[in-house]
Amino acid sequence: MTPILSNPDIWAFTGAKAALWVLVLTRITGLLAAFPILGSEQMPLQLRAALGALLATVILPVIPVPVTVPSGLPELAGLMASELAIGLLLGTVVAWTLEAVAFAGTLMDTQMGFSFVQFLDPATSQSTSVSGSLMMQMAALMVFITGLHHQMILALVDSYRVAPMGQGVPLQVMGLVTLIGQLLAKGFQLAFPVLAVLFLLDLILGISGKFMPQLQLLQLSFPLKIALGMVILGLVLRELGPWLTPLLESAPRLALKLLGG
Repeated sequence: MTPILSNPDIWAFTGAKAALWVLVLTRITGLLAAFPILGSEQMPLQLRAALGALLATVILPVIPVPVTVPSGLPELAGLMASELAIGLLLGTVVAWTLEAVAFAGTLMDTQMGFSFVQFLDPATSQSTSVSGSLMMQMAALMVFITGLHHQMILALVDSYRVAPMGQGVPLQVMGLVTLIGQLLAKGFQLAFPVLAVLFLLDLILGISGKFMPQLQLLQLSFPLKIALGMVILGLVLRELGPWLTPLLESAPRLALKLLGG
């Protein structure tokens, strides 16, 4: 009788399962790399690697097995590139949703005068403004409060139905362009109350300066715009949760839609 460890069929089966696990891990790695908080530089690399390996091990038994498993290194590398792109696309949809909130904060800061104050955001390692960073941190917290990280894992499993392994990246380009436009419009919608009130304040100050030239408009406008802007910003932050929750809940569906699902 041939020993088990000397049986070539056993080694072929084990190698195929190992290659399949690596491909699943690659798609999960792309998702974790683009996902807010989990993909940030502050998250320890060892923790991200362990989380990816654990998810790959749990997901592997429930995904459909591809017809052919790559046997050579060039084929495996090509499949890994497409799997990484699909994972990045899934995580980027969530990241763009949060960027819409940061975009709204940047617009508010520009109108209030806070755009002169830039500091390094520890979460993104990029220069950001005061309101943009505050709203971004609150939005990132909402991701985990709403359970979006669990929904994205389910969407990752469902992505193997929409974009089977080995079928390439079925990206819907027009859907991607439409999504970017909708998120920009949502960001402007969030910032509109502050922009509208401060525009009216500029209009009133301009008319007042026309009839009363002795007013020091430059010294008067900065404290007024900051005070009024902060009041409106506080009201906007109260409504951030109800405004952002539908966007976060629709993120898994939008991500699958971009893959043709």
